[in-house]
Amino acid sequence: MFADESTVPGKQIPVWYYKPAGIDANARVMFVMHGADRRADQYRDAWVGFAKKYKLFVVVPEFAEKDFTIDEYQFGNVTDPRRERWNFWIIEHLFDELRRREGIASEKYYLFGHSAGAQFVHRFMIFMPAPRVRMAFAANAGSYTLPVYANSAFPMALDRARVDEAQLAAAFSRRLVVMLGEEDIDPNSEGLPTSPEAMAQGRNRYERGVHFFRLAQRQAVQQHALLRWKLVSVPRVGHSNGEMAEAALHYLFD
Repeated sequence: MFADESTVPGKQIPVWYYKPAGIDANARVMFVMHGADRRADQYRDAWVGFAKKYKLFVVVPEFAEKDFTIDEYQFGNVTDPRRERWNFWIIEHLFDELRRREGIASEKYYLFGHSAGAQFVHRFMIFMPAPRVRMAFAANAGSYTLPVYANSAFPMALDRARVDEAQLAAAFSRRLVVMLGEEDIDPNSEGLPTSPEAMAQGRNRYERGVHFFRLAQRQAVQQHALLRWKLVSVPRVGHSNGEMAEAALHYLFD
């Protein structure tokens, strides 16, 4: 259990992890963000083989439904004007705790999220001021906070009070991989957000991810900013956490 009193006072966060035998202080830490089912234990189990193969310290914090609403998990609680209460900070603070407890020397970590977890990840990379992320993967998100300014649509688009142009340019310079399964195209898929704002992004997860990335390209050009984000389309894969995780690791290490 992990307690982050500065961000979510009074809450205990279960942390599921796997540390392969033989890894040392220079271990690569991979945070994995679970889906809307909140089954962090199952996500940890799905990553055990990957952890062994690539020598990863896999960490899956559990944002249980009883403690975190959809807005508090997928959206990181960014509607709260108190930035210190944004739940993205939990990852940064948990990383500090892991470094202390496990003697980890690495100063940066990797971040992967699938579906609802991908919603968390891409917003994390936009809203956090200076995340210590080496590379992040947002796989098959159901909807996005678009990297453009439209105050009336917040938090499905940006407002300058939370992310101004300078911070957005910094976010564009980070290594975010938008991963999309080419078969994740069911407009009636379970869990696919159906709000008017989400539907305006596309008919399915694949279309929405492409739309998000294309808007980022346009906004970066408009701001004369460097865009280091990548769009990776994964053939013959639908809404599968395991297959998208495998594709992410092939992209990262192979």
